[in-house]
Amino acid sequence: MQQARQVANAKQMNMMPQPGKKPGIRQQPLTGLKMAKLSLILITCFLLSLVVVGQYSSLVILNYRLNSTRAEMAVIKESSRSLELEAARLSSAGRIDKIAREKLGMVEPEVGQLIVLSAGRETDSRFGE
Repeated sequence: MQQARQVANAKQMNMMPQPGKKPGIRQQPLTGLKMAKLSLILITCFLLSLVVVGQYSSLVILNYRLNSTRAEMAVIKESSRSLELEAARLSSAGRIDKIAREKLGMVEPEVGQLIVLSAGRETDSRFGE
């Protein structure tokens, strides 16, 4: 009977909560296989976090390049617009006439000096016969 009491007391001692431990939860030591699984999970999480950080930094770099390219494109469009205006100004008939008269010394042709030639299929010009 005394042995039964000792066994019962020992069971009660194991059931009593110990400080720092939760009652009813037994902690098992990590075996080699469990440690390997835990290490694999931690390494996988670390590598995935590296991939996420890499993708985010790539996104930031591409966004910066996109904004700088848009700004460059706006500058090029403005330059193109100003060059088109300058080309229109330089090719105006009044400006060309003024330069021809003043700088090149050209004059209007007299009445008999201007001959208009027409080339078409309606004429009877036969070359090579």
